[in-house]
Amino acid sequence: MNRQLIAKLGLTIAVITPLTCGDDQQGTAEQLPSTFCPGQSQCRDEGNGVFYAGAAKSAITAPLKESLTTDIDGDAQYDPIDGDEFDDSNANGTFDGTWIAGFGNARAAKSVLDEQWARVVALRQNETLVVLVAIDVVGYFFDEVAAIREAVSDLGIDHLSISATHTHEAADTVGIWGLTEDESGVDPEYMTYVRRQIETAIRQAVANQKESRVRRVNLRTRDLPGGMIQYQSDTRDPQIIDDEIRVLQFMDQQDQTIATLLNWGSHPEYLGDKNDALSSDFPHWFREGIENGGKGPGDEQFQGVGGIAVFVTGALGSQIGPGTAKLRTWDNQPIAKYSPVAAEILGTQLAYYSLKQLEDDSVATLENNPQLGFAREIFFIDIQNRAYHTAILKKLFDRETYNWDDEYTLRPGENEPDIQTEVAIIDIGATQIITVPGELDPALFVGGYDGSYTPKGEQLVDTSTRVKNPPELDKAPVGPYLRDLARKEATQVMLFGLTNDMLGYFVPEFDYKLHPFNPYFDEAEGDHYEETNSVGIDGWPLIKSKLTSLLTWRRQ
Repeated sequence: MNRQLIAKLGLTIAVITPLTCGDDQQGTAEQLPSTFCPGQSQCRDEGNGVFYAGAAKSAITAPLKESLTTDIDGDAQYDPIDGDEFDDSNANGTFDGTWIAGFGNARAAKSVLDEQWARVVALRQNETLVVLVAIDVVGYFFDEVAAIREAVSDLGIDHLSISATHTHEAADTVGIWGLTEDESGVDPEYMTYVRRQIETAIRQAVANQKESRVRRVNLRTRDLPGGMIQYQSDTRDPQIIDDEIRVLQFMDQQDQTIATLLNWGSHPEYLGDKNDALSSDFPHWFREGIENGGKGPGDEQFQGVGGIAVFVTGALGSQIGPGTAKLRTWDNQPIAKYSPVAAEILGTQLAYYSLKQLEDDSVATLENNPQLGFAREIFFIDIQNRAYHTAILKKLFDRETYNWDDEYTLRPGENEPDIQTEVAIIDIGATQIITVPGELDPALFVGGYDGSYTPKGEQLVDTSTRVKNPPELDKAPVGPYLRDLARKEATQVMLFGLTNDMLGYFVPEFDYKLHPFNPYFDEAEGDHYEETNSVGIDGWPLIKSKLTSLLTWRRQ
């Protein structure tokens, strides 16, 4: 078909066509990223070097539609066999719910616990304009990002990054959490509303820019009361957690907060799978505490720093989240997991400890006019996951596919689709951001196969004979890992997960195992769920090669 042929030609041209670059940049297309600033013709870095930041937010909470009126077993999922009933307000005989993404099908929202948001930080220096957006959804496809880039093309944005917080308590924006496995959970009208709200917030953030400087701090949950396991856990071996909380505060010349960028990796599912209220989960309370303060230990009322807090999820692949975490209140009482209290306490604690570090001049660093830049690659990636093939054929995934002939049978390995996706690195002075279009296993970011990122008291790998198909650590990579490839001058390295796409989990190659007879639909024996929700076995190697090229180029 013509569009597939054009796509193939476009990919070839992208590889061999020489790049336009600034006078201070030398090299071939194989050495340079396809898009980067400063240095290319549209952003030669001419100006006075002053750094500007602006911020804005727009609510994106989905409207409530029909919900359960009778839930026999209390699982928040509609099952007519159980005798569940719903409010058929339009009398069409069909359950038209606001479907919550995550866990399972037929989970209809009944109420709103807290707003979901599009939160934006717009950064400018000389001719380079970078906009960072975080949205409270489970995931957001690259095609949606491309549509928004087109909508705001008049603003001259050089790089627009849109990250999903990956909350499992907001409306479905991907398509696989509808009433049944064969029905999309996406409401097209809601998706249009989200795009408009994101565009509104971007325009406001760009218009609101002020001369700015940054203050940054890094802290680890291992150093907080209770250690890592009080806040996050890993339920897939090897237990490796990137426990670093990264905070970057943008302030105007009067030291008033414009925005605070927050980065930490843990699944926002602390409300659990029986929740039927729309929510951004713990990121709501993390942001609320940073902005407005809250109640700390001993009923201490701590103060926030104002501005707009923007949370971006980190390396939460494997199964980083509340799983086996031992959450506790300020007075060290255990908290029932999967509850509104759990999300509130966790988010508030993260905010409190982050603010304590941020106000400590002995650990926080201040940087005036940080150098702003980025590099990105857009490329094709092969969809090998057969379950994803089904989602594409049933139009559960609303995105363009390439490089296959859809007039013929989709055959794995022979006639299967590609999609477009993206990776990028962004520099804000001594902060370097690495973006990944899915859920990255922390081991791929930091390593940790020596146990240095395993919660105290937990096993790196359960070696008991009852464990089936365990990871073989003698085959684990020795590095360098993504974090090791960051600029040597970067004192803060953020990992932006689920950014500009949602391709599922990225699993270390040595432990990527598929079911021998029904791959992707069924799990391999043992603990291998993540493979069933991944783009395919070749996905991570390709993503890694693209990121390695960008990071290596930036280090030169």
